[in-house]
Amino acid sequence: MPETLKIDGKLNVHIYCATHVVLDSVADKILLPTQQGGLMILKGRAPLFTAVSAGVMWVYNKGLPPEAYYIDAGIAEVRRDICSVLAWAMAANKMDLTAIQARLNDQTTQLEKARQPTQKIELQNSIAFLQSILNQSQPLTPPRFE
Repeated sequence: MPETLKIDGKLNVHIYCATHVVLDSVADKILLPTQQGGLMILKGRAPLFTAVSAGVMWVYNKGLPPEAYYIDAGIAEVRRDICSVLAWAMAANKMDLTAIQARLNDQTTQLEKARQPTQKIELQNSIAFLQSILNQSQPLTPPRFE
């Protein structure tokens, strides 16, 4: 993972999927979905390694509208003002319904084979989230922080 900052005073933010990089940018703050709720990442945060839940990740930059990314379960690491997320992800403004349906089908197949209760719960949450994206009728509204 990159160890040098792109812009001083900002967080570097990366989202990596198994096959490609979804995001390689900078941010003032990031809101990550976790099992305990939203986790705000700011510059200067202590190092952190956490599980990421299926949900929407928001990337905030002053003067610009927040950017939304659909994230499936994964992991995130924060250190040295770099936030790296490893998960299936997609920019909300570039939503690909075919890719979402394929991910939903894959998760459903995995759920049928799952034996561990915690794995089943994670897959059920992921399936519910992916279905909510497909059934979404209103645009996403970012959480506001003043």
